[in-house]
Amino acid sequence: MPIYEVDEHELMKEECVLREGEAEIQDGTLYLTDKRIIYEIKGKRGFIRAAPPKIYMDVRLFELKNVSSAVPKLKLFTKKFLTVEFEKDGQEKRYEFALKDPSKWDDEIKRWISDARKHQEETEKRKSEEEYRKQVEMANARSTKQNIGMAYFGTTPAKDQKQSPTHIESETGNEEVIQEAPALETMKSLGLKCEYCGHELSPDDKYCPNCGKKVNPKKK
Repeated sequence: MPIYEVDEHELMKEECVLREGEAEIQDGTLYLTDKRIIYEIKGKRGFIRAAPPKIYMDVRLFELKNVSSAVPKLKLFTKKFLTVEFEKDGQEKRYEFALKDPSKWDDEIKRWISDARKHQEETEKRKSEEEYRKQVEMANARSTKQNIGMAYFGTTPAKDQKQSPTHIESETGNEEVIQEAPALETMKSLGLKCEYCGHELSPDDKYCPNCGKKVNPKKK
């Protein structure tokens, strides 16, 4: 007998014959639960050793691609089959089970497939949301860690002017100093021009490098 999950319930059970293709035939028991369809091959007794029962098929209901039943109406002795199709390990599988009333199994399986697929979709959605939440938390944690040890110094007269970090301490304890930007007055003092040709001058120029005129110290 198969081992069921804690919240799994057996719905149907019947001894039958499994036919895979045209040649392979196995005697066993078919089980239907609210989550799976299972086929267990019967054990065999021998003179030397016995073969215990084993699970030959164990498929989740939401994995089933097709379920159908074949019930002849005229031929009384013709076998009645339930056919299930699914994909396992990348291969298409198709099994036929000789049952007393395959149409009953067909109806019951299809009724529970809908619930199983809905439950699986909800489970996958929850997993996706949980994975997204973890990624956001990890991204926020990395962003916070990068800003640890950063300090800001000095004040700025303009309200909309952002302060720049002048001193950063790394995680290893080493200090890294970033050079401060030149003050506004210093930048203005660098904007000197020759009064004759308008060429840009540096504070140390005594003669214009462009026209050669002497720079007036008062207009520096």
